[in-house]
Amino acid sequence: MARPPACVVFVARTHGVVGLVIGVSILLLHALTRNLRGIEFGAPTYCSTGGLAAFYLLTAGLVWQGAPFGRLCARLCALLYLPRPDFGSRVWHAMDSVEFQAHFKRGSRAR
Repeated sequence: MARPPACVVFVARTHGVVGLVIGVSILLLHALTRNLRGIEFGAPTYCSTGGLAAFYLLTAGLVWQGAPFGRLCARLCALLYLPRPDFGSRVWHAMDSVEFQAHFKRGSRAR
């Protein structure tokens, strides 16, 4: 399989890094607070943050592979980046590019 276009790599890596940072943050927070009595995180906290990390990592894989549902997931994940216009606009412009859109067309590349 050929390497995806640069804009697809950028979006997939961005979502992948965010997913990894969320996952590492969960582990670090758990390690730092597990013996503190005043700070407790229950199972719902770990489930929701773990699910968020998994969603970002899944989206990175879908975008890299060019799965049709990957475009929608990428847009949902990119909502997190909008408060930082210098970064968020770069991701949104990459997703609006012709190369990014063509990456998700079934007939545009050989399988």
